[in-house]
Amino acid sequence: MDKEKSGGLGFLSILTLIFVVAKLFGVIAWSWWLVFTPVLIGVGLTVFILIIAVIAAAVSD
Repeated sequence: MDKEKSGGLGFLSILTLIFVVAKLFGVIAWSWWLVFTPVLIGVGLTVFILIIAVIAAAVSD
């Protein structure tokens, strides 16, 4: 039975790479905070989901 591997980059990672390359080549004049916003969104969503899971676990006990 072969297991499929889910590798590679996700949407937010690809978007971040595009923004970084555009910033380095001078295509966009954004601040670095805006360039790395997709990373911050990903971290924020992960933290939000973890908080919801902890609350759900605490309420179910």
